[in-house]
Amino acid sequence: MNQVEVAAVLAVLGVALALGPPSLARLEARRTFRAPGWLRRRTAKGPDAAALAAELPAALSFLAVCLDAGQPMVAAVDSVARVSPPATRRLLQEVAAQLALGRAGPEAWDGLRGHPVWGRVAADVARSERSGTSLTGVLRMHADDGRQESRDAAVKSARTVGVRSVIPLMVCFLPAFFLIGVVPIVAGLLTSFLAGG
Repeated sequence: MNQVEVAAVLAVLGVALALGPPSLARLEARRTFRAPGWLRRRTAKGPDAAALAAELPAALSFLAVCLDAGQPMVAAVDSVARVSPPATRRLLQEVAAQLALGRAGPEAWDGLRGHPVWGRVAADVARSERSGTSLTGVLRMHADDGRQESRDAAVKSARTVGVRSVIPLMVCFLPAFFLIGVVPIVAGLLTSFLAGG
């Protein structure tokens, strides 16, 4: 084995020691490429929670338009349910079924009070129907709030892209830095040292 081969072997061993054992590198890579926290939290709420949150503003705006056009609540909820995507359709069909069975509006909406997405809307709709205040104003206010929350979540997600991309970039560029920058220098130093000795 000549001096250049010895220098190359020593350089590779140095890089391997610097990076750590392969099993730890695999574990680090696996930890690095897990789903982001916001996605894990969103899926933990249930598969329909994200879809319902995205569909909420349009459904509320359409419900307000139907009520402004003079439809009774049961017909308005049924109309919105028929044109809504599946997640919202199922939820509104339950409310429409309660209304069609003759339950009063506040009692039909009270079943959704504990819902993670529609809970605040259901509570305000039930309160508005009990007190006789303007229901369309409440619906439009919640629709605007839902749109603003979606915009805020998108901006927050965009701002964290830089932070979340640091570790994958480091995992990609650090080995290249060692192989292109450090290994030739170490190999050159070892070659000149062994040649001089």
